[in-house]
Amino acid sequence: MSPRAAQLLAIVVALGFVAIIAAIVVSSMNRPEASDALPEVPAGEAGELLRDDPHLLSEATPETAEVVLVEFLDFQCPGCASASPFVQQLAADYGDRLSVVVRHLPLTEIHPHAVDAALASEAAAAQGQFVAMYERLFETQQEWARSAGDQSGTFRGFAEELGLDLGEYDRVVSDAATLERIALDRADAFALGAGGTPSFFLDGEFLQLSSFEELRTIVEARLN
Repeated sequence: MSPRAAQLLAIVVALGFVAIIAAIVVSSMNRPEASDALPEVPAGEAGELLRDDPHLLSEATPETAEVVLVEFLDFQCPGCASASPFVQQLAADYGDRLSVVVRHLPLTEIHPHAVDAALASEAAAAQGQFVAMYERLFETQQEWARSAGDQSGTFRGFAEELGLDLGEYDRVVSDAATLERIALDRADAFALGAGGTPSFFLDGEFLQLSSFEELRTIVEARLN
């Protein structure tokens, strides 16, 4: 190989490395900044179906209701969005007889915005607006779930639309304890045998459902 050819080859190789590095940098910049690395929960601390201060879609609490339905969900999961109207209708139809509890199971491997959405719901819950944020996240899911960029600003915009105190919202979102609560929810779900979303437990029994209508049938049978 002539010196000139060797020089050209070296230039081409160098440019190739520069292109690869640039691609990595661009990819990192476009990757969502969601807090998808949840803290680890020791195995011995997980496995509880109900925890203190549960998020409710019903007026009835687990202590007062005849039957308790617990759903582990992921706000970026299309199936959870589809289930939402059915679950809310159950809560409305059975009033103080049925307690409907919502817990987090963010599937971060496939849903990069799931943790940030869960953080938004927790921050809204701290101001008594969990249900309003729950509804807003699912109503708009198709708009933000397909976005490649960080969606935390979108969720903060929802908080503003709901009239939340944004200073308090930001404080709860950035509080390590909030992320720990979401991590504990997910660890409990896995320990209880729930690996996907939505996952439902009725009075502690893990339900294997073929349709959301079947959920209503099972709930009605348990109540009657």
